[in-house]
Amino acid sequence: MKRTAPTSVAVLAAAALALTACGGGDNGASETAARADADSFLPTMGEECTEDTAGGTITMGEYVMLPSFAPGQGQYGTRGGAQSAAVYDRLMRWDSQAGEFVPQLAEGLESNEDNTVWTLTLREGVTFSNGDPLTAEDVAFTLGLHQDPATRSTAMTDALQVADAEAVDPLTVEFTLDEPWAGFPVLLSGTVGEVIPRQAYEASSPDAWETAPIGAGAFVLEEFVPGQKTVLTPNPDYYGGPVCPTLEFIRIPGSQGTFEAFQNGELQVGYLRGAKFVAEAQDAGVQGFHDIISSGSVVNMNSGAAGYDGVLTDQRARQAVAYALDRELMDQRLTGGNGEPTSALLAESSRFYDGQEGPAYNQERAAELVAEVKADTGWDGAVTILIADGPENIEAGVVNKALLDAAGFNVTIENAPVSQVTARQFTGDYEIVLSGIAVSDADPASAFASALTPTGATNLTGVDDPRLTAAITELKAASDLESQKAAFTALQEVHNEVLPFTVIANGDEYAIVDGSVHGLKATMLNVVMFDDAYVED
Repeated sequence: MKRTAPTSVAVLAAAALALTACGGGDNGASETAARADADSFLPTMGEECTEDTAGGTITMGEYVMLPSFAPGQGQYGTRGGAQSAAVYDRLMRWDSQAGEFVPQLAEGLESNEDNTVWTLTLREGVTFSNGDPLTAEDVAFTLGLHQDPATRSTAMTDALQVADAEAVDPLTVEFTLDEPWAGFPVLLSGTVGEVIPRQAYEASSPDAWETAPIGAGAFVLEEFVPGQKTVLTPNPDYYGGPVCPTLEFIRIPGSQGTFEAFQNGELQVGYLRGAKFVAEAQDAGVQGFHDIISSGSVVNMNSGAAGYDGVLTDQRARQAVAYALDRELMDQRLTGGNGEPTSALLAESSRFYDGQEGPAYNQERAAELVAEVKADTGWDGAVTILIADGPENIEAGVVNKALLDAAGFNVTIENAPVSQVTARQFTGDYEIVLSGIAVSDADPASAFASALTPTGATNLTGVDDPRLTAAITELKAASDLESQKAAFTALQEVHNEVLPFTVIANGDEYAIVDGSVHGLKATMLNVVMFDDAYVED
């Protein structure tokens, strides 16, 4: 039998996350228009695999392949999140169309009055692919893995907000937080919600687990070639009922190549990143899941990661980079004017946006700051930009170089495969890199906390500034829409001074889906879920 929605689902964070309906100024109208446009391209929702539709293969082109099946690696759709979620499943799911969190692997989730204690109830009869039952102890153990720095989980920052996770009984977990957090369900909608079986994990080793995972998801791993190919086959004991297709994930460099492979029938699903390619796909009538990502396109500047002590540890040099970039010109050059150029942390479509703005283009001020740093330090203007090897990324590097050189920088471009660029960011092996912050409007505070606090799992710049940490603390504690908007305004003001990264544009992500594929759904950060998927003959 197929999984059905629980009748008593206590979902969730209704107080804070239903704040979505309240916008300020004209923001509500623009958000509604944008959502209506995105919804017009959505695949048909609510379809499910049955025994009669079993079989077939769905091939998906990934933007970045999942590095491994170690805990915490599949947080983002553009970094292999679909592969991870297919093997492990997730406790909760963010339904962007409904604007709420809904149970997936869980039965329900409730909070106390001040959102400091959350109680999770698991479904009965769920087993992992090795036959072991899913228990509350496994959920608590999984949280502990994400809290351990040795795991290097992308969700560590959020996981550390939980002071205690107690298995009250075999199907109930009580999470006690360090402070109120109305957006807590976001934690269980990401990789922390991908439950790891404690007994099997402890009988293995972290290295072995990376390529031989056991999960409660709809699929099991058949083949894994890091950086190139992953093949998943149906889990015959999946709690949700029959699983139809085999899944094949492959890496195709760049969105242009991915879209061409999709048009040629080599792919049935694929990730496109960038407004130019999203517009091209939608102009062609291609259905898919469209996500506008706040701070989706940024320039990361090494502020001290991995012992870096170069010029960008000087706040003035980072400010010069921010002032030197003409975002409108970049949008025309790189997307044909289809993008959303901005210097703000939040997209205008975010329910938390309240007119916050980042540094405006000012080449004169950029040149003054560059000259000032040169005079004070003897620096010659040299910086290196690390660029991924996709054609669109290479073009973006050329445009950035021209704008920075015009302000007095002397830029060298270094190209590398996107997997290497991603890895080097996480190890601090770069000076400047074109990147993005994966911000979900489900709870953007968690993403900025991860990127801007000293212990943040995605603090790729090495920034350690008490002003940013204090602003993030205020933001996490905000419990209603107006206080959240005010907290984001305060964070933007501090960020404009410190500038560990500067925003270029909102991110545009599109998970394209062929008309022959049915039953897909998406969760936060545009992770596509295949548990109900089937292929039409």
